[in-house]
Amino acid sequence: MDKSRLSVVVYKRTGFPLDEEDPAFVLVELNRVVLEELIDESAGRIAERLDTLPERIRSSGTAFAAEVSSQGVKRVTEMLAESRRTIAADTEQAQRRIADHIGKLSEPLFREVAAAVRAAQTLSRGGAVRARWLLAGAAIGVLSFAYGVVLGAYAYSLLRPGAGG
Repeated sequence: MDKSRLSVVVYKRTGFPLDEEDPAFVLVELNRVVLEELIDESAGRIAERLDTLPERIRSSGTAFAAEVSSQGVKRVTEMLAESRRTIAADTEQAQRRIADHIGKLSEPLFREVAAAVRAAQTLSRGGAVRARWLLAGAAIGVLSFAYGVVLGAYAYSLLRPGAGG
């Protein structure tokens, strides 16, 4: 520190002359020493805090990631549940439509089978065996047809592009 230059600056500003041996310079030095000590002490405390900062950031990041993950899993679970409900409703609706359609298609077949049964009952005793075979064949045919229609309609409703259910 240049005491003579400082003396000139103080004199120009305040009009008070300072000698280079003035006790005011001792106060300035004392202030400088105190400030250096405060700075060193503060720097030590800041360094201590900064040492733990990466671990605090890491643990905060881990907690944040866990919360985000938990919320994400919860949202995905909710979306899956909603999808399951939608699929179940669509499937139920498709099954009702298929059952209605099969009911409409199978009515004429059941009438024909009933007519075949009545015809078989009217056959003579010797033709009863043939009538039973005819009846069994007709019943198997009707059941096969009905199941084929059900499965075909169900498969068609699932595979049809743009099907809503």
